[in-house]
Amino acid sequence: MIFFDELLQVALGRREGLSRVPSVHEWEAMYDEAERQAIVSLLLSGIEKLPVEQLPPMDVKLQWIGMTQMDEATYKMHCERAAELTRRCRAVGFSSRVLKGVAIARYYPEPERRQCGDIDLWMFGRRKDVMKWFRSQYEIEHDVWHNAGVKLFEDVPVEVHFHPGWLWNPFHNRHLQKFFEYESHELVKSDLGFNVPRLEFDAVFSLAHTYRHLIAGGVGLRHIVDYYYVLKKCHTDSTDLTNIVQVLMNVGLMKFTAAVMWVLKDVCGMPDSFFLCEPNEKEGRFLLNEIRRGGNFGHYGGDENEWGLVRQLVKMLPHYPSEVLWVVPWKCWHRCWRMVNR
Repeated sequence: MIFFDELLQVALGRREGLSRVPSVHEWEAMYDEAERQAIVSLLLSGIEKLPVEQLPPMDVKLQWIGMTQMDEATYKMHCERAAELTRRCRAVGFSSRVLKGVAIARYYPEPERRQCGDIDLWMFGRRKDVMKWFRSQYEIEHDVWHNAGVKLFEDVPVEVHFHPGWLWNPFHNRHLQKFFEYESHELVKSDLGFNVPRLEFDAVFSLAHTYRHLIAGGVGLRHIVDYYYVLKKCHTDSTDLTNIVQVLMNVGLMKFTAAVMWVLKDVCGMPDSFFLCEPNEKEGRFLLNEIRRGGNFGHYGGDENEWGLVRQLVKMLPHYPSEVLWVVPWKCWHRCWRMVNR
């Protein structure tokens, strides 16, 4: 993985080239890993910065370019759809913020090279009123406590969020929801036709989102790179990190934050001045092993079933017991919530 990590650091501007010229097989392996981690387009930016003698074979580079062109087209479409969705909601009196995806991409030097999945829209208004409008106009694909899947477009999946995220531990979750409530009154108007949250929101939400996916399935390097650019923006803007760290402490995320700091330093070459806390090497190595094993959202780990979830929780228990022990009680509560609110 040494060349893969070096190429990532070149893309992030942390080094100028590779330690030696990779073989064709090594280039092919790097491309495969870039696909698994959902950062193909980002790494093409690294390839474009390499010295001529270190460039990959033309057929490998063309494959990289082809995937990047698809990602760039998807980003453009997502921006258009997010703006259209925002206009539709505003027309009937609902304000909103776009989360993740094209919202987090604004921190990238080349936003179009951040691979997007779906559109996540944080809606404001009474849930009953919002869902009544959506049900009268569109097909509802799922409806759970924190969001609903709504089929608004044929080409882009949409999730409408009433809560940006959650934690299974009810005490930590209460603090997290209070933070979301405070941030619901703050917004940034992007020049793309939709609203996005503040940087301080993303500094907490991105970690909480990644943490939850790690516990229940897996995460990839795309989540880590997202946070690299969030912290870089914080550093560039001289953002006061005190409140961010305090919120992370309140929601029980400092151990995970320390693990992420270690991965950011070891894999991305992030400078010490970006740190939120002292890196934890032991937890960082565990996190990195999970990232390598499962790829983006853990899709390549081969455990995407109920027993896979059980094995994942057992694996996570020694590292994050205060969260894992609440997963089953939370799921029981959620089943009751769905029965009552069906």
